[in-house]
Amino acid sequence: MSFTKEEEMDADGDDSILRIVKLPVMYHRLSPIKRTTLSSGIDELDRALDGGYSNPSNVMLLGPGGIRKDMLAYRFAQCSLKSEDEFTIFITADVAPASIKEKAAAHGIDLSGENIAFIDCYSSTIGLFSGEMGVIRIAGPQCLEDISFAINEIMSRTPGKKIRTVFHSLSTFLLFNPRSSVLKFLQVITGRLRNAGATSMFLVEDNAHDKQLISTVERLMDEKYAVLDRESALELEIPSLGLLIKKHF
Repeated sequence: MSFTKEEEMDADGDDSILRIVKLPVMYHRLSPIKRTTLSSGIDELDRALDGGYSNPSNVMLLGPGGIRKDMLAYRFAQCSLKSEDEFTIFITADVAPASIKEKAAAHGIDLSGENIAFIDCYSSTIGLFSGEMGVIRIAGPQCLEDISFAINEIMSRTPGKKIRTVFHSLSTFLLFNPRSSVLKFLQVITGRLRNAGATSMFLVEDNAHDKQLISTVERLMDEKYAVLDRESALELEIPSLGLLIKKHF
């Protein structure tokens, strides 16, 4: 049986904090399936998602560049620093790890600690050498095989821990490499991370690629979240659930 439904409800009864809008979508009623999750790092979003992002899973975070989309990645990554049972692998191709930490800290998010490691694919491209602890340096975003080896190395050092992975951003890898090479890399790495029990977040700039490429990448993912950047709030659209979540930071 399929049907459409449109409904608006407030989390905690406060429309200024989080507003969840059920979009008119066509879907099938299914028997409830219990799933495991990892926290998004935002309490209200976790409640809307019944616990957080699915675990294991590969999550596509699609939207324009900017701090609002980055905030979702920073909050997600920070969770491992509050748990001895988790570890975050943060792959950056756009800025140096130190810059990411500074941007996150400006919003009250601490990304420094023993339970996070950075794979830095950016600093070498501009001749920046900091010798920062907890950072594996890669020659550039075109070195996909080296990135894969670095991910394997970190996972081998963190047995038994739940892995969170952030690709910041997948769009940069697509710009620096042939499309076919990145898609092959993605096919391998998403399967490997999922089999390892990881929840991985891939940031994608929606205005940097054609629709066909975005559609191809989406098919390799388990979940898709579309960020709609507004002046007063972040809007997060979850097509699979028919939800539009409005969050005021």
